[in-house]
Amino acid sequence: MRFYAIALLALTVAGCASDPARRAAVAEVEVARLAPPLKPLAEFRDYDLKPIAMSTGVLTDEAKVEVSKELEAKITARVTPLLESWRIGKGQTGNGSVLIIEPKVQELRVISGGARFFLGAMMGDSYIDIDVKLTDSATGQTIANPRVRRNADAWGGAWSVGATDRNLLDYITDIVHHYLEVNHSFKPSSGK
Repeated sequence: MRFYAIALLALTVAGCASDPARRAAVAEVEVARLAPPLKPLAEFRDYDLKPIAMSTGVLTDEAKVEVSKELEAKITARVTPLLESWRIGKGQTGNGSVLIIEPKVQELRVISGGARFFLGAMMGDSYIDIDVKLTDSATGQTIANPRVRRNADAWGGAWSVGATDRNLLDYITDIVHHYLEVNHSFKPSSGK
């Protein structure tokens, strides 16, 4: 009997693992609702991904700072190869400007697996809310500042023993990556 309970728990947790296809679909929907930058990202000569910044509310809580650093590591690992591929494909083209990419965690609440195990849905929702400011280094103009917000439902977190809470970082990372990728060579509408 004990074996079956452990196997059921393992299947439940594995079933709640972050599915790349689902994350990609969510990223596509989320990016479609965000305003594009004022100009295609392909127009820039180079790209500078800054370390993640944090609001005062996040900085005052060590646990939130740790989760923010974990999110920074995921974004850096996912976005850096994209920026490198743009640099390689660019050669000497571009307008001479550098695109400065500055992610900033505005709000964050990610419930730990232990808290989910003992208190379940009573711990409430988890959420991450970040801005991704894109600035033209030559002019100082902000060309985009999309806000990305995702949450993990309290009941989903309870049933998955915190897996949906931990998956939030992957969802945010995929949305940021997809936003940059989609807007690399978009064509601005003629109505602007």
